[in-house]
Amino acid sequence: MRKWAVLLLVGVILGTLLLNVAMGFKGTALIEQVKYYHRLIQVQFETSFMTFLRISIYRIGIALILSACIRLTENYSILYPLVVLMGVAFGYTLSLLTFCYGISGILCMIAYLFPQYMVYVPLTITILNSVSSKTGGSFRPDIQRSIVLFLIILIGCVMESYLNPLFLKVILKRFF
Repeated sequence: MRKWAVLLLVGVILGTLLLNVAMGFKGTALIEQVKYYHRLIQVQFETSFMTFLRISIYRIGIALILSACIRLTENYSILYPLVVLMGVAFGYTLSLLTFCYGISGILCMIAYLFPQYMVYVPLTITILNSVSSKTGGSFRPDIQRSIVLFLIILIGCVMESYLNPLFLKVILKRFF
């Protein structure tokens, strides 16, 4: 499990460094990123079936592509760069929000991730623990496990679509 934590930490550091490079462009790229983030949050305020559908297609689509890649290669090694990319995205976004809002940016990030990441993080940790326990990283398909994983992702999508906007409205009033 340590190797996954190290990979995630490396990604967070790379994401923070990437933001610092973006700041070198006199803030033009940074301002565009903040505007994009605000548009993303405002779309997230909408609780509707279309929001649920958009989020579900995105989350389940990524899981399907990842599952297909793992099944085709019969190896979990594709998860290594994925964990680094997750860290880069998290580090970049958190650094961006902290740069723009100071310490309040951390609250903004927490608001955006809550409560759906209370499902996504344990799911990811469970998958990575399962992968770490495999010898040689070989893959044996298990359709029942896959169905359970997709159902858990769907629960996270429901939380992200219907509960997260409520938290965003309450917590992020001061940002808009």
